[in-house]
Amino acid sequence: MRELTVIVLLFIPIVSFSQKSDTTKAEKSFKIVPLVTSTPLMGWGFGVTSTFLYKGDKSNASKSQLLVEGQYSTTKSYSVLANNNLWLKDNRLLSSTGIAYSNTNNEFSDKTFGEVAYNIKTVLLAELLMLKVANNIYLGTPLSYKRLSYSPINDIGKEFITKNGITNESAGGFGFAASFDSRRNKYYPSNATWITARVNSNPDWLGAINSYYSLTMDVRYYARGFKELDVWAWQFFGQYSSEKTPDSGLPTLSGKALLRGYPAGQFKARYETGGQTEYRYTINDTRFRLVAFFGVANLAGGSYGFDGNSRDNDGWYASEGLGVRYMLQQVTGVDLRLDFVHTSEGDIAFYLKINQAF
Repeated sequence: MRELTVIVLLFIPIVSFSQKSDTTKAEKSFKIVPLVTSTPLMGWGFGVTSTFLYKGDKSNASKSQLLVEGQYSTTKSYSVLANNNLWLKDNRLLSSTGIAYSNTNNEFSDKTFGEVAYNIKTVLLAELLMLKVANNIYLGTPLSYKRLSYSPINDIGKEFITKNGITNESAGGFGFAASFDSRRNKYYPSNATWITARVNSNPDWLGAINSYYSLTMDVRYYARGFKELDVWAWQFFGQYSSEKTPDSGLPTLSGKALLRGYPAGQFKARYETGGQTEYRYTINDTRFRLVAFFGVANLAGGSYGFDGNSRDNDGWYASEGLGVRYMLQQVTGVDLRLDFVHTSEGDIAFYLKINQAF
């Protein structure tokens, strides 16, 4: 086993303030989930994740959701983030807003360099506005700003930063997005399709050292399972970036895009293509679900660095695992998920998150 990545999660009592009802419109709830973690990347740490569902207006729009999370670790790494998905006007308008700050001391083993250690300070701001223009069809624009600064912790970290062409960045971006969304339940969809295509641009006149672009395709299908409340979910994901895309803009393996179990930022390339599937089995007359999942992805095109395509992460990757879900907000379908993951790199991980992986 090349590396063992273990996240220890403790289920501590969930703080709940909720008003139950037979309809989604009347459900209004707030949940807090404390957790404890231990990883080679972040050391021992603790954090809090919360979810708040609310009505954005007086229409029949889906419930909006505010997620807030904070974490601190013994490597003196910490992060705070908030994400708000606001549905308005009978789902004709979506505003998705994200803000995050992190100070991370990354420590991992790289097959080329050895034991890498370096620090990243990150500020991220993102806004996605989508307008419904036809039945299930949305058009809109993503806006973003990011500021990243890197500093080595050891000599190998300094070499890793230099060889991979990793530089400090402060840049804005914008783009165009189109989607087809037939989900009735945004949090636990069934018998639905959700397709998103997005073009992002980070031009030099908004701060990029060299202008760069990317195309992202995310196709998801949620089929009904063998039982009425079961769901068999499928995802195809592709992200393709232009030449001279900085390290911070490259597609990466991670649970936020594709393949749980891979630390975000460790495996990158200019082109990422892959898919995953997950079966969600609901245990009768309970608030629990059991899941099994598998995914595979390909990285290609190398990366842009001072020495050319310096990263050597091209190749095939896979991950598989089992998990448990607990229906935090039962009417709306918001789940607390605990996943056990094994990767083709020999890593093992546990995750505790709110909402489905995809």
